[in-house]
Parts: sequence; C-alpha cells; structure tokens
Amino acid sequence: MKELKYITRDSFKKYGCILDFSSDDISVWEILFKVKDNGWRIAILEIDRHIATRLERHPDSIETFEPMSGVSILLVADKDPADFEVFLLDKPVCLNKGIWHEVIALSDKAKFKITENDEVACEYFDFDNPFGFSFDFLK
Repeated sequence: MKELKYITRDSFKKYGCILDFSSDDISVWEILFKVKDNGWRIAILEIDRHIATRLERHPDSIETFEPMSGVSILLVADKDPADFEVFLLDKPVCLNKGIWHEVIALSDKAKFKITENDEVACEYFDFDNPFGFSFDFLK
C-alpha cells in the first residue's frame, strides 16, 4: 500500500517543480526555468484509466502535467521505478528529465495539458501487479 501525498515544494523537489511562484513572496512575473532544445509541443491528454500497469520516462525531456478537469494522482520515481511515490495531482507540475511517471484518474475521467520536447524518447517499466486506488465516492 502506498501513501497518497500532497505536492509541496519540499515533497516534490527531487522530481521537478510546481508551476507557481518559487516563493511566497509573489511577484507579477517570474521565469521558473529555461530550456534550450529543438522545439516543444503542447498536448491535451484525457484518461479514464484507474490503474497503472507501468511507468514511463523521457531521458531527454522535461514534461509538464497541468490538471484541467477531474481528480487524478501522479506516480513518480527518481532512480528506481519500483520505489515510486504517489501524489494527488491538484496543481500543475514540471517533471525533470528522466523521472519515471504515470497518471491515473480517481474520477471517471481526468484531463491534463502536457508540454514536452517536440521529439520524445520513451522508456518503460512494467509493474508485476497493477497499481490503483478505489474511491467509489468520487464517481
């Protein structure tokens, strides 16, 4: 059984960053990071899966997950994909390059905006047993 965690600056820093001001001293404009690459793409992902059968990672690309609708969780791991953590995905985040990840819906469906490099290499880690939560009250 995995503990469901909340995304905070401290709890999420080894995986990436929250797409928000970097401190409580709110300013009008702040660049969170710069990436020099060969272009990028913006996508919309809608899921209705409630279990994860694998994690994936992109060794050469950061990736954002920006919730648009629904309730979802984000599975993430740094080095060992079998040692993943589970976060309620209630705010937009940017994953570092090479972070293992997967999203699953807790509601009927969940929708995200995703930004990543234009060309993305993928690696996969298949679970021995599917992972999921059962929250019937969210349906």
